Amino acid sequence: MNRLKIKEKENVMGLGKLFKGQCLSSISYRATEAWELAQVFDREGRRIMHESILTVQPGQEAVLVNEGVLTDIFEPGRYELSTENMPITTSLKEWKYGFDETFIVETIFVNKNDIMDIPWGTSGKLTIPDQTFGMVNLGANGKYSFAITDSTAFINKLMGTKRRYTVEDLKGFLTSHISMIFKEIVTDVPMNFFDIQGYCGEASELMKNKLGEFLKDYGITVKAMNVQIALPEVVLKAIDERATMGAMGGMQAYAFKKQVDAQTEAMVSMAKNPNGGMNSMAGMGMQMAAGMAMAGQMGNMMNSMTQPQMGNMQNGAPQNSVPVPENNPQAGGSGVRAKFCSQCGNPISANDKFCSNCGAKLG
Repeated sequence: MNRLKIKEKENVMGLGKLFKGQCLSSISYRATEAWELAQVFDREGRRIMHESILTVQPGQEAVLVNEGVLTDIFEPGRYELSTENMPITTSLKEWKYGFDETFIVETIFVNKNDIMDIPWGTSGKLTIPDQTFGMVNLGANGKYSFAITDSTAFINKLMGTKRRYTVEDLKGFLTSHISMIFKEIVTDVPMNFFDIQGYCGEASELMKNKLGEFLKDYGITVKAMNVQIALPEVVLKAIDERATMGAMGGMQAYAFKKQVDAQTEAMVSMAKNPNGGMNSMAGMGMQMAAGMAMAGQMGNMMNSMTQPQMGNMQNGAPQNSVPVPENNPQAGGSGVRAKFCSQCGNPISANDKFCSNCGAKLG
């Protein structure tokens, strides 16, 4: 009899160990990567025991799911599961006076930290009408930051039946929508290509607000967003030329620089030609003519920089003429003012009908 009782006790203890091995006494989870947004805890088929310990790490939120229904939510901390801290689950399970049996619920751990610097880009080139350049094909890219602020909405509307949800899943969901938002903005707000930095700041704020409104229903708050616009080569070149023009003091100085550059390029090209160019008499003559024209233009430019135009007007002289000393052979005598072509600034005589430098008709 004693041996039989001992055997029965051992069998009971063995069943108890087996039963305990099929139950969860501790529930906790640490994400394997920073961009993981939510993960269903793998209980490996085991049931949850009365007074099991649930540990929620900083930056997490744990959501219990009972038969497809989101129930109780736990913020960071350590919890001994009971009817007191699981009111919704308790109600669904119809535990009126507490419980001591095991039960089954899913636990989803949600990442509540700010997710920073997520890259985005338009899915393709967008064709935008512009008064200066006509139709312009451009794209945009940048980064944004966000955080899950409503775990229930996020699980119900985005995660769904997935056991794991990451930033890559969210990016796949948002790519086409972000492109649509950008196209709406550049259509509604006229773009100034020559002040692209200021426009990018305005576009960033508008896109942050519009994307935030869209993601609010999914339990996500957009924290920050920036926009960089990829302009076509022809537009970038125009912006560079305008900046150069401003740095040189205006259109006249810029036109002068372009003309000098063109003449210099022509002279270099002739010098590289072994069959002619600078090695021929004609080439030398062209070089001398170009040099004289350049010198005349540079002198005219210096005069225009040193003599205020208002002073010329007050003296009764036209703006395209300057006083010439008496011993200047171009003046034809004391008190005579030399004339210059209004198109290129080349010195001209009173009898000339066309400019010898640029060919412009003289009035």
